[in-house]
Amino acid sequence: MNYPMYSNQFYIQDLQNMKDRIDNQLRQLQQNQVQQPQPITQNFQLAPNPTNNELESKYVNNVDEVKSTFVMKTGVFVNNDYSTMWVKDVSGKIRTFNTVEVVEMDEKDKEIYNLKKQIEEMKGMINYEPNYTDVNESTAGKKSQRIPSNAKSNAK
Repeated sequence: MNYPMYSNQFYIQDLQNMKDRIDNQLRQLQQNQVQQPQPITQNFQLAPNPTNNELESKYVNNVDEVKSTFVMKTGVFVNNDYSTMWVKDVSGKIRTFNTVEVVEMDEKDKEIYNLKKQIEEMKGMINYEPNYTDVNESTAGKKSQRIPSNAKSNAK
């Protein structure tokens, strides 16, 4: 009969151990709640991420849009038809440029251009009428413009 008593004592000890474990777990949870909460940090990005480009660029409709745009480095702005370009530096200074498209010619285009130029030069040479006097034309009755009429002549 000793056995049931031993088991009761063992059972009570086991319950006591469980209670201690539960108390420890509760204490740990309470300590975690009492600890200072982690501060919430927020980062506000006021400017766009910097890129490796040396210039910023943007399409605009007029100079007013250029004036109202903030730049972190030199900015190039063009209108949609590329006829005007604005360059704005970080100090806010704006320079305006008018642009003209330059079409690069390949070898065939250059050859065609040169041939057209030669043709135009030849047309000019054909249409050129010099002021030469016809040697077969009769000079009788015409006075010479170079020799005055009262000058002596060597003719015999």
